[in-house]
Amino acid sequence: MKNRIIIPLIALSLTIWSCDEPKPFDNSSFIYNPFAFEQDTLQIVEEIRPGIQPVEWGHHLRAWVGETQYYKSGFTMDFSFSDTSLNVADADSIQIQFRHQFTFPENGADTLLGIPLNFDFYESTGISVDIGAGAYGSFLSRDTMTVAGSNNYWSYTLPDSTIMAGDTTISLGIFPGESGSMTVLYGGGSSIRPSLVFYYHEPDTAGEDSATTHSPFLADSLYMHLIKQAGVFDPQYDYLSQLSSDTLTLTLDLQNMIPTSDTLIHMISSTLLLAVDLDESALYIPTLADSVQLYNMNLEDPESGISVNFSLGQDGAYYGNELKTIIQRALDDRRSIIELTLSSNHTGFDPGFIAISREADESAIFVSTSLAVRP
Repeated sequence: MKNRIIIPLIALSLTIWSCDEPKPFDNSSFIYNPFAFEQDTLQIVEEIRPGIQPVEWGHHLRAWVGETQYYKSGFTMDFSFSDTSLNVADADSIQIQFRHQFTFPENGADTLLGIPLNFDFYESTGISVDIGAGAYGSFLSRDTMTVAGSNNYWSYTLPDSTIMAGDTTISLGIFPGESGSMTVLYGGGSSIRPSLVFYYHEPDTAGEDSATTHSPFLADSLYMHLIKQAGVFDPQYDYLSQLSSDTLTLTLDLQNMIPTSDTLIHMISSTLLLAVDLDESALYIPTLADSVQLYNMNLEDPESGISVNFSLGQDGAYYGNELKTIIQRALDDRRSIIELTLSSNHTGFDPGFIAISREADESAIFVSTSLAVRP
């Protein structure tokens, strides 16, 4: 098959070469020859350094609770209910209400529709939560929530005496009651974040039971507690995770690309080829297999402020990984060393990650260039 492609290309090249040589473009300062171009894979990544920045979960649209072989997560939330019209003592029941968005099974090939999942609820006022040690506060009870697709509501009724007359604040936590999935609920940055609802029952005019509620109290603050499981992530890789603000700093040595004083280099294209191990990577998409489906990243040159967004597919193919503008600007500025920041641009939205080899020389860029020479 390769010969079928290459032979016509050779024939076409000979035909073009046998014709008159194209006239070079001359703007009186430079001569641009369309045949003076090069293509090469350059092993110019000198160093890869990891960095971690905290996710502002309190202002994030999502909150996570669950446990897989890779992660364990849960969250606590603070409520204040100092409204003088609220009669806590007469409330017949008090509920926490959540809006469930998605549940990601550990094995993405499974479906969790209609499956009951267990979650543990805690009263965590004044408690320093340590999810690694399992210190969440005072255990209230375990409750079962059934996965019913996306964007449905869950509620949990607090045990009696959890909130007493005179209380005006409380901190409550939800943590995984079993392993095997990750559930995402609407978080602190959403107008539909968790709410606390007080229910009252009294007879109506016909003597029938009538339930009334006080206006719901939205969570004032929400705190995520997230850890990576120990011993699972291979130390020979650096990981970019969508559940944290991991970054990688790639140091590129452009010394051999800098043209001489009588030459300008023009980047036709320059694509980044990261040494990603797909077998060590994972992204959980409901109903799809446990593999990288499409991992979205951002690559930025902090000095010039230029950035590009690109994606990696489950087959290892890249989409939009063109960084010629970054490289061209650096060469125009005569910068021999540049440091680029690589990060996920979908942080906090999916429990996925990619594994990139720490051996810097296994990553590369592929370039196509042409030259403009002073006459």
